[in-house]
Amino acid sequence: MAEVRISVGSAAGATALTGWLLRDPSVARSGTTIEPAGPATAPATTMGSVDTITAVANSTVSLLGLLVSTAAWRRPRGARTPTVRITESDGTVLEGTADDVLRILQDRREPEQSDS
Repeated sequence: MAEVRISVGSAAGATALTGWLLRDPSVARSGTTIEPAGPATAPATTMGSVDTITAVANSTVSLLGLLVSTAAWRRPRGARTPTVRITESDGTVLEGTADDVLRILQDRREPEQSDS
């Protein structure tokens, strides 16, 4: 299981991305839980604004689907590219754009798949 925090840069952007993800059929099928993160749980870099989404992905496949959807999100004018912070079950933290984090996770999976 991995906890994912997606910082968008504005409350409007977080609302738009949440709606986008909840309407995405692959995210809905994955069982990923998605909710806005309030000021008390938002990372310090968001300065307490509600511009962060928290998602819990139950599997690597769910996590990859969430990142693909986030990378494909059509941002409203003025919203910055989402920053994704993933805390994996072993405590490993990955942070960067959705595209960057997706690339890292896919690179990790390739050696696993070639071992099988």
